[in-house]
Amino acid sequence: MWEKHANALLAIILACILWGALAIQFLNHEVPCALCFLQRLGMIGVAAGALMNVKFAPRAMHYGFSLLAAIFGGSVAIRQISLHACPQFPTFGLPFWGLSLYTWSFLVFVASVLYIGLILMVFDHSDYHIKDSKPNWWGQLAFWMVSLVALTNIFASLWVCGLNAC
Repeated sequence: MWEKHANALLAIILACILWGALAIQFLNHEVPCALCFLQRLGMIGVAAGALMNVKFAPRAMHYGFSLLAAIFGGSVAIRQISLHACPQFPTFGLPFWGLSLYTWSFLVFVASVLYIGLILMVFDHSDYHIKDSKPNWWGQLAFWMVSLVALTNIFASLWVCGLNAC
């Protein structure tokens, strides 16, 4: 039971981070780049794996999905960090608390991997006889928050890129 709450918390935290990134970029009139959209896709993937644990009971496959999404998003974030590490390439966007959004994104992916690893170590996964159950209000909140931020990012990417590649 507690494991489902921990997964819902992870999904809610990631949704809040994505809402914050959207707010920062659009309030500052910054258009998100293609790498930003890929990092957001990675965060949505991590949240989707956590939500599968909330809906269908915790399983190694769901954690694996989240870990692969975190590795994908983290590698995109490292790529963007490396693009702007050279002095001749300026940073992209205004810094938030001294770091760029793509650096924060990398830190979020590292924290997600550590969080998932901690959950895997703390909770006993030998009992997979847990029946699927309807998520409580906490789980439903996580589903709605992640769904809305995912839809918002779909519309934002269509607004920025259209039906073409960014």
